[in-house]
Amino acid sequence: MAGKTLVRIALAVTMVSGVGLLSVSAGAGASSKVTITVWNDPLAAGSVGVPASKSFLTKGVELFEKANPNIKVDITQEAFAASTQFETLLSSSEIAGTTPDIGQLYVGGQVEQNAKFLLPLNQLLGQSYINSLTGWQFVSKNYKVGSTIYAVPYGQGYYYAVYFNKKLFRQAGISLTSLPTTWNGLVTLAQKLKAKGITPFEFGEKEGYFGAWTQDAMMSGLDGNAGVLNMYTGKQSLNSSLLIKPYTAWHGLFADGLTNSNAATLTYTSGVAEFAAGKAAMTITGEYYDTQISKGLGASNVGLFPVPALTGAKYPKSLSGGPNNAYVLFKNAKNVADCIKLIKFLTTEKVQLLGVNELGQAPNNTNFKVTPSFAASQPLLADLNTYIGTDHYALDEAFDNVMPGSICSYWYQTNNGVFEGSLSPSSAASSMEAQMKSYLATQSTGG
Repeated sequence: MAGKTLVRIALAVTMVSGVGLLSVSAGAGASSKVTITVWNDPLAAGSVGVPASKSFLTKGVELFEKANPNIKVDITQEAFAASTQFETLLSSSEIAGTTPDIGQLYVGGQVEQNAKFLLPLNQLLGQSYINSLTGWQFVSKNYKVGSTIYAVPYGQGYYYAVYFNKKLFRQAGISLTSLPTTWNGLVTLAQKLKAKGITPFEFGEKEGYFGAWTQDAMMSGLDGNAGVLNMYTGKQSLNSSLLIKPYTAWHGLFADGLTNSNAATLTYTSGVAEFAAGKAAMTITGEYYDTQISKGLGASNVGLFPVPALTGAKYPKSLSGGPNNAYVLFKNAKNVADCIKLIKFLTTEKVQLLGVNELGQAPNNTNFKVTPSFAASQPLLADLNTYIGTDHYALDEAFDNVMPGSICSYWYQTNNGVFEGSLSPSSAASSMEAQMKSYLATQSTGG
């Protein structure tokens, strides 16, 4: 689905190779026990180098089983949730009647596209619980608050930001307290760094993900959630300034020599690693790389600020990215009340805090507050929450969380072409609209 999702999958593949089936239970399991079956994506058990046995999901389930000795929870690793293998697995398991009770999907497009397999949750969850979490719009039918809820979001989400190397900023005489709030200001800052002999940006755009993260932020600034949601329903053309302006700005960084020279052919993992090694002053990514970047540069030497808005933005103070993960109940779920009990437990602040290092995101509980101890252990997340809570930046969902997977995949391909100059912004936007029209036509005929 989303570029960030694909990144998490690749991280999981790298870090969890060899982890196949994971079973978590309280004991031998008497026949009187209720058993709940869960499909988990690799990002939630053994992600980012954490062994599956020590992941937040495993720990959360163990705590749940201890508090509920009559319930046994079996977790099996699903095919990567944003892959065609998962789609095949889900369809075949529905036919065979082997779909588990609970699954982990990605908010937005993946939940929407699989809604026919999912149990509506509004009445099962209750309004007081719904009020205790954020992020419901993007797990609800047609992305409308108050409509049918198909999943429970967990985690505050990932928001794209400019990460910067404080040492290189100081070396170039750039103030750490007066950071750019416009795209033009960011370009001017990059030019100043270049004049000092410092590479302004480090990217790895081979797969098109850095372009996705950067342009997601630009689109949110230009039109908030409205533009992306209208494009999803076909009310607004993708062949518009909402795509053309971000494409143009993205190409400009490379064309003006403000990035590493091999950015167009470097993989995204290498791009992040090179920035974490101190090869450039800035990069643009999400919080799933906080740990790697902080370890590489030193926690005290890295900062972040929101991706600045383009000229003409309706929402100059916005963060794009949004909630990423969700639990769903499949329609054939057994012991539904116990499943809901488990989901509610796994989304408590206590359990979500167990996964902060693993997932790179704060809890989405409405009562969550950044404490001094949290800020000390997670300075980048604390900085992000200052922009959200104190500076009142609007929170928007990313284009590639909302859009169908096939459209996202095509978009990533265009990002690389536009970046290195083989595809013009207008041509890319036109081809994106053609792809979207084809997708909508297929949907309307039930294909």
